[in-house]
Amino acid sequence: MFNVAGYEKQDKDQVVAFIRKAQADFKPDLEILSRSILVKDDENVVGMVSYGAYGDMGIVRYFLYDACLAGTDLIIGMFFELYKRAYSEGIKCLAVGVTNEEARTLLGMLGFTTATKEMPEALKTQLHENTEIMTINFTPSFF
Repeated sequence: MFNVAGYEKQDKDQVVAFIRKAQADFKPDLEILSRSILVKDDENVVGMVSYGAYGDMGIVRYFLYDACLAGTDLIIGMFFELYKRAYSEGIKCLAVGVTNEEARTLLGMLGFTTATKEMPEALKTQLHENTEIMTINFTPSFF
């Protein structure tokens, strides 16, 4: 049985282990981890999405999930929990860098569109040259 929940301090070791499956040299940034929404089974994290805050803009930093979540509504649930959390913390726009068509399609179904808001300069320098920026804007009527 899976459940969608916000990150709590006791999740740190499981989250770090989950991210290290995809990125072996991962060094935890507790501020970003604390802004995560997780999908967990009885023992492990099997999906997560998190963001970093830059003023009223949030940047999706981690979006990972195990194959067991593919094609489920849990990914949608995970993102909508992230949207609510980000909005409650004063985020008006979430942005994500996309480098493949599968991610672009999925994020489009989740409400992201091609970016219209300028990215912070510090982040632009970190992006791969083929990265497309997609954004989603939040207003009170969104919820």
